[in-house]
Amino acid sequence: MRKSLSLLLAAAVVASLAACSAPSSTSTNSAKTIDGCTPTASGSLSDAVKVSGKFGAEPTVVIKAPVSAKTTQRTVITQGSGAVAKAGTNVDVDIALYSAKTGKELSTTGFNGKAYAIQMDATKFLPGLVKTLQCSTIGSRVVGVIAPSDAFGTTGSTQLGVGASESIVLVADVVKMAPTPLTRATGDAQTPVAGFPTVKLNATGVPTVTIPNTAQPGAFKEEVLIKGKGDKVGADANVVVNYQLYLWRTKKIVAGNDTWAAGQTATFNTGQVVQGFKQAIEGQTIGSQVLVIIPPKLGYGTAGSAAAGIKGTDDLVFIIDILGIS
Repeated sequence: MRKSLSLLLAAAVVASLAACSAPSSTSTNSAKTIDGCTPTASGSLSDAVKVSGKFGAEPTVVIKAPVSAKTTQRTVITQGSGAVAKAGTNVDVDIALYSAKTGKELSTTGFNGKAYAIQMDATKFLPGLVKTLQCSTIGSRVVGVIAPSDAFGTTGSTQLGVGASESIVLVADVVKMAPTPLTRATGDAQTPVAGFPTVKLNATGVPTVTIPNTAQPGAFKEEVLIKGKGDKVGADANVVVNYQLYLWRTKKIVAGNDTWAAGQTATFNTGQVVQGFKQAIEGQTIGSQVLVIIPPKLGYGTAGSAAAGIKGTDDLVFIIDILGIS
């Protein structure tokens, strides 16, 4: 599955900007407590980042690179008037990420009306991301210059192009409060389909999937094990899920593809995953648990994924809890 930027900024996983004509807004530099929430203080590095463009649209950002921060700094570019993103809350944000070494953009969520849900919890997402967003009011645009210790540390991130011990710069629009996702699938139990892999849940809802010793189907097949009572997942929706990925051939979980074991849900847009996964989720309801068998043509194709140990002939087996929509 292709990882979105929000997933790449997740702590447990540690994805050209259009010019806008609006002038830069005056920054708000105080770390004054807002509704009981004390934000990360601004500093000379975060104040020096020039950001222009309208809220909700891709920003134009100028960084006097190279920049290296010993501690994370945060400056408010545009002050919103909405609710405060306090610890533990979920907020929908748009993010643009830059190299502090070169000033070049590394990734962006797109600023296309499909903001991503981020929880204000530094154990689940990159600490510097949380420090930049936390205590912001809805409608705010903020910039963070994030120290390596709050980013990717001494290892960096090859996926994002961040070197070892490098700082990063992040510009974020805090769009709205997001509903708190469910912690597990909940709803009406459905009758399992004969011939499908079997699923057993422990007391906390963590599944174990047993794949039968039969030939893999080679076709898309899906069953709903729990029918949730929430909203339907629409096309190209931002969803919060727990999932495990197995190969029918090995009958084992593919390394790095068990969010229950990682202790962190996954948030992504259904337009950014393999076709079979998208097909399995869209149209289902929040709270549902589904098991889906995905043939290569709807998965990784004939090339497979050597890094994940997936051959071009492998059927994929996903067990998915659909926990929320952002």
